Amino acid sequence: QLNGEIWVNGRSANAKTRIHAGSTIKTSANSSTAFVIGNNAFLLRPNSHVKFIPQGNSRLSISTLRLITGGLLSVFGSGPKKLVTPTATIGIRGTGVYMEAQEASSYVCLCYGKVDLSANVSVDKTQELEAKHHKANQVRKDGAIESAEMLNHSDDELVMLEDLVGRKVPF
Repeated sequence: QLNGEIWVNGRSANAKTRIHAGSTIKTSANSSTAFVIGNNAFLLRPNSHVKFIPQGNSRLSISTLRLITGGLLSVFGSGPKKLVTPTATIGIRGTGVYMEAQEASSYVCLCYGKVDLSANVSVDKTQELEAKHHKANQVRKDGAIESAEMLNHSDDELVMLEDLVGRKVPF
């Protein structure tokens, strides 16, 4: 699905554009896109920029996702992955996560599952988090990690993304 102006690897995207591990995607101000890579599904918000780093030479397996700016709702199949924003690093093993990245802070909501969350200024200090239904944190540039309210994503969107990869939400 795509709404508005979307660029994949620097080229204007359309419904036939292939997105794979290794792709870089950008959205404009009033644009969004939902897509699947392997057993993972994503909903990229307006004014967002994300880069996927493949596992080896795979076009379907992601090792790392780097959210440079904007918002991204993600549901992941099994297997370890690393999510990176300007201020936070999240290690996951099959879960649902919503992130918003800004230069000074990142919003990270563990929608369900387990993650290892750390601030980029102190990646050796990891918080193990588990949630059955939304646990949000704000990760500041100075390394502070604080509880936050659920923002800018919904259970209906999670249901839609899991449906794209043939799964059901666990709540």
